[in-house]
Amino acid sequence: MRRSAAAAVFAVAALSLSACSGSSRSTEDTAGNSQQPPSSKTGESNSQPLAGVKPCEVFTSEQATKLGLSGPGTINEFDNSTCDWKLGEHILGVSVYKDMALNEINFSGDEKTRTTFQGHDALLVRSNERQCSLAFATSGTTSMLVRSTVDVSTPPDTACNLVKKAAPMVEATIFGN
Repeated sequence: MRRSAAAAVFAVAALSLSACSGSSRSTEDTAGNSQQPPSSKTGESNSQPLAGVKPCEVFTSEQATKLGLSGPGTINEFDNSTCDWKLGEHILGVSVYKDMALNEINFSGDEKTRTTFQGHDALLVRSNERQCSLAFATSGTTSMLVRSTVDVSTPPDTACNLVKKAAPMVEATIFGN
């Protein structure tokens, strides 16, 4: 019963993230990433970097072990472009937006910080102290989202720390780095 309630809350959050676009309030790099000039890597030879990407297959076996993921993720019941993993009382989610640019993702009302991530335009988003997301452009018309929701008994920084650990793995899997 507890897992169902957490999954439902997370599903509603995921649904609200994909509805429409939002704007950013800052341009500083708080994700702790290199200060490379913003880019969506649109000049790469693969103009559709997400064409074959399935949200539950963004982590290699080795990466899943490093993150503490046990078993496969589950496609979100409200959004088939999103996969969720349960980590104890935490949830890690990845959304693959094959037809949605970074600026089209809805983060209405959330605290947003424009940044760069691995050379991609990105947004670090805090819905509250228990939720953290990093959305990054994979091309001019596609993007990815890695998010975490943590239990109230966990230090608030845990959500963003988990995202900062998982997002580079997702990016490496997609671009073969």
